[in-house]
Amino acid sequence: MTDAPTDAPTDPAPATTGTRPSLYERLGGYDAISVFAAEALKKAMGHPDIGHIWAHMSESTFHKEHRNFVDFLSRHWGGDVHYRGRDMITVHRGMGLTDVHWAAMVDCLEQCYEQFGLPQELRDEVSVSFEGFKPVVVGSPSFRDVVNAHSEMDVTKGMESVGVTWPRPGATRDVPGEGRPPA
Repeated sequence: MTDAPTDAPTDPAPATTGTRPSLYERLGGYDAISVFAAEALKKAMGHPDIGHIWAHMSESTFHKEHRNFVDFLSRHWGGDVHYRGRDMITVHRGMGLTDVHWAAMVDCLEQCYEQFGLPQELRDEVSVSFEGFKPVVVGSPSFRDVVNAHSEMDVTKGMESVGVTWPRPGATRDVPGEGRPPA
C-alpha cells in the first residue's frame, strides 16, 4: 500500500450495521486494529511463501504500508478514519500475487486471531471482509514479467500499453470500494 493519490476510488466503503456497533468498534478501534495489522505484517514477513515481498522494502516504506493498511481496514470496518492510500487495484496491479500468496496471508491472519483470542464470530466477519478483496489482490501478472516479455514496452505507460489488462472487466463489481466512481 502506498501513499500517493490516484484518480481511482481511494476510500473503501465503510461497514455500516445500523444500531449494532461497527466491526471497527467491536474489534477495539484504531489502536487495536493497528496492533493486529502490525502483527499480521510481521508474520507475513517471516512466512516462507510471502516474506520475500518485503525483502527490499525500507523501514520508512513499511511504516507507510502499515499506516495505510490500518487506515484502510479501519475505514472499511466502519471507523471514522480517512484512508489516503491508493485503491486496491492500483496497489496490487503488477505484484504477481497468486492463490499461494493469498493462502499464506490468510494463514498469518489466522495466527493473529489465535494470538489475540479473537472470538469466532469476529474471526468469521473479518475473514469474509478480507475475502471480498481477493479479486483485486490476486491474479495480476508481475510487472517485471510483463516488461521482460515485451522489450518494446515503454515502462512509464504501464502494462495496458502492451495489451495486459488486470483485473478483467467487471471483476470489481462486488469488491468493496472498487469499481465505483470517485465520490
